[in-house]
Amino acid sequence: MALYLVRSRYTPTAFQGMLAAPSDRGEAAKALFKSMGFKTHEVLFSISNGSIVCLIEGTAEQITEAQMITMSTGAFAEIQVEELISTKAMKAAMTSAGAKAAKYKAPNK
Repeated sequence: MALYLVRSRYTPTAFQGMLAAPSDRGEAAKALFKSMGFKTHEVLFSISNGSIVCLIEGTAEQITEAQMITMSTGAFAEIQVEELISTKAMKAAMTSAGAKAAKYKAPNK
């Protein structure tokens, strides 16, 4: 399972609904994630751009399904997903790439 940072920007209509009937949107997100088999690490709200920001663990297929479900509601204008890796995994990639780099002939060389 991969770690994902997900930013979902609310629509004006979603904000209207939140004013009309306030609720903890983090709990709603956690319930959806749990039903889909995600592990939820954190759910926050970005005051800078009107987005719910989630740190979740799952698969690319689960992310795709969650995007389809949430975007179909009309509550979100866009969703951005970033797959994250640990610095330990990044160091392993550096080592592996360094060993293979000499075998690659760049088109500009």
